[in-house]
Amino acid sequence: MKKRILSVGEIIWDVYSDRRVIGGAPLNFAAHAARLGAESSLLSAVGEDALGDAALSALRKFGVGTAWVRRNARPTGQCIVTTDAQGVPHYDVLRDMAYDHIRLSPQELADIRAANFDVLYFGTLIQRAPESRAALRQIVRNCRPKTVFCDVNLRRDCYDAESARFCLEQATVLKVSMEEEPTLRALGLYTVTEDTPRGIARALCERFGQLRTVLLTLGKDGSYGYRTESGEDCFRPAVGERVVSTVGAGDSFSAAFLTDYLCGKPLAVCMEKAARISGFVVAHTEAVPEYPPSLLAPQ
Repeated sequence: MKKRILSVGEIIWDVYSDRRVIGGAPLNFAAHAARLGAESSLLSAVGEDALGDAALSALRKFGVGTAWVRRNARPTGQCIVTTDAQGVPHYDVLRDMAYDHIRLSPQELADIRAANFDVLYFGTLIQRAPESRAALRQIVRNCRPKTVFCDVNLRRDCYDAESARFCLEQATVLKVSMEEEPTLRALGLYTVTEDTPRGIARALCERFGQLRTVLLTLGKDGSYGYRTESGEDCFRPAVGERVVSTVGAGDSFSAAFLTDYLCGKPLAVCMEKAARISGFVVAHTEAVPEYPPSLLAPQ
C-alpha cells in the first residue's frame, strides 16, 4: 500500500525579473514524494487569483492531492527574488499571503483525522502568522500520525524561537541544514558539547526525547543521518558534480529519504537514495524536474 503523507505549509511563487516559478518547501516536498510513489497531499491556501489557479494546476500536474488546499481573499504567496551586483540572490518573502490565513473547522479536523495519514510534514514558515500557526497546532494535537517529519527550513524574518521549538518538540524525524543549525543553538533550544555532525545529532536526540532520526545536510560535503534507538549513523557524500540550482534539492532529499524510511529500509539505503535524488535535482533549474526511469531503478 502507498504511504499517505500530508504536507502542511506554504505555496509560494518565486518572482524573478523575467518569470515566476512555483515553489515553497512543503509543495516541493509533496511533489517529490508523489514522484517517489507516495500518496501525497498538501494542506495550504491560495488566493482567488490567477496565481492561485496556476498553483492548483501545478499541484495536479505533480500528482499532489489538492483536497486540503483552500482559497481565501488574500493573495497567493509570493517571494520577490533580486540579485545584487555580485550575483547573489536575495529573497523577500511577502507577508499577509493566503497561506498565512489557514483556518480549519471542527469537521475538517475530523476529516483529516479520519484520513489516517502515515506522515505529517511541516516547517517554521507556516507558523509565522497566528491563524496558520493555530491551524497547524490543531492538526498536530488532533491528528498526529506515527511519523512527524520536520524540516525547520529557516527563512529570514519568518521564524522565531517558538516556531523552531515546536518543530523540534514534535518531530520524530528531523532535518536540519548545517547552515541553519547554529541559529537553533543561538535560540537556546539545546546545547552541544561535541561540535560534529554526530555530536549535534546526539545532542538533539538527548534534548528532544521523541526524536527517532536526525538528518543533517552538509551542502557540498554531503549528508549525515543518525538513528536514536540503535545509535546507528551514516555519512553520504554528495552525488554528482554539476550544480545548476540548489532550489528544491533539500526537499527532494527529504522526500527520497522518507519514502524509503517508511518502507523500513536501513539508514544507509535511505541516505543513498536521498543523496542520489537530490544530486539529480541540483543539476536542473526546476525544483521538481521530471525523473528519468533510471533514477528510480534499484541500485
